[in-house]
Amino acid sequence: MTTNDARPGAPLTNAERREQARLQAQQNRIAAQRKRRSQRVAAVTILALALTGLLTALVVTFLQQREGDAAKFPEARPTVGGVVLPRAADPVHGGVPVSAAGAGVAAEDGVTVHVYLDAMCPYCGIFDRVNGADLEELAQQEGVTVVYHPVAALDELSRGTAYSTRAANAAGLIADQDPEHFTAFLSALFAEGTQPQENTPGLSDDEIADVARSVGVDDDVVARFTEQGDQGRTFAGWAAAGMSQIPPNEEGKVGTPTVTIDGVRWTENFTVPGALRAAVEAARG
Repeated sequence: MTTNDARPGAPLTNAERREQARLQAQQNRIAAQRKRRSQRVAAVTILALALTGLLTALVVTFLQQREGDAAKFPEARPTVGGVVLPRAADPVHGGVPVSAAGAGVAAEDGVTVHVYLDAMCPYCGIFDRVNGADLEELAQQEGVTVVYHPVAALDELSRGTAYSTRAANAAGLIADQDPEHFTAFLSALFAEGTQPQENTPGLSDDEIADVARSVGVDDDVVARFTEQGDQGRTFAGWAAAGMSQIPPNEEGKVGTPTVTIDGVRWTENFTVPGALRAAVEAARG
C-alpha cells in the first residue's frame, strides 16, 4: 500500500522542499555567475573597443599633425621677396591681379582692389558669397584690377592638417599653371556646403582636388597640389608671406577678410550686397 506522498500532486515533504530550494539556489548561482561573466566580457570588449578607437584617433591626429607640419612653410611670416611666387603673382606684393586683360595682368590705369582671404575663415566665406560675383564682374571692366591674396592665417584651427596652407597652395598652383580658373577655384572653396568649419580638419587633399576639377582645372595641375620640398608645399611660403602684406586695422591687428581700395582699408559692412561694388565704382569715378 502506497502513501499519499507517492501520488502525483501529493504535498511535498520537508526534505523534498529543502532539496527543491537547494536546486533552485544552485540554478540561481549558476545564472548569476553566467551573467557576471557576460558583463565582464562585455565590459572588457567595450574597453578594448574604446582603447582601440582612442589609439586610432591618436594615430590619425599624429599623422595629420605630421603631414600638416610638413605642408607648411618653416617660417611664420616670411617676406614676399623670400619665397617662391606663382607666375601670375605680382613680384612686389605677391597677390594675383585679375583684370579685363586676364589673370596675372593688372589694368594700366584705374582702381586697384586688394582682397585678403583665408579658406578656413567663416567670415571670408560670407564675404565671397556676398561679393565674389561682383568682384569678378568688376575685374572684367576697364580700369579695375582686383588683386587676390589667398593667405594661411588659420592653420591652427584645422586640427593639425594645415588646411589654410594646403588650400592656398592649391590656389597658387592654379595661378601658376592654369590662371584662367584661379578666381573660380577660390569662390568654389568658399561655396556654402563646401567651405569647412573652423576646428575641423578641413577638406582633404582629395576633396580640394575635386573642387579644382569641378571648375575645370586640368588633372595635370591638380596632381601637383601635394608636391613639396624641404620648405613645405610648392607655394606654402607664398601663402605665409601674404600675412605680412595685410594692412593692420585701427588696433594694429591683421586678419581676414581684409579689403583695400587704392591702398585704403575698406571698412564698411561687407555683408551688405552691393556695398563693396558701389565703393569700387565710386573710386573708379
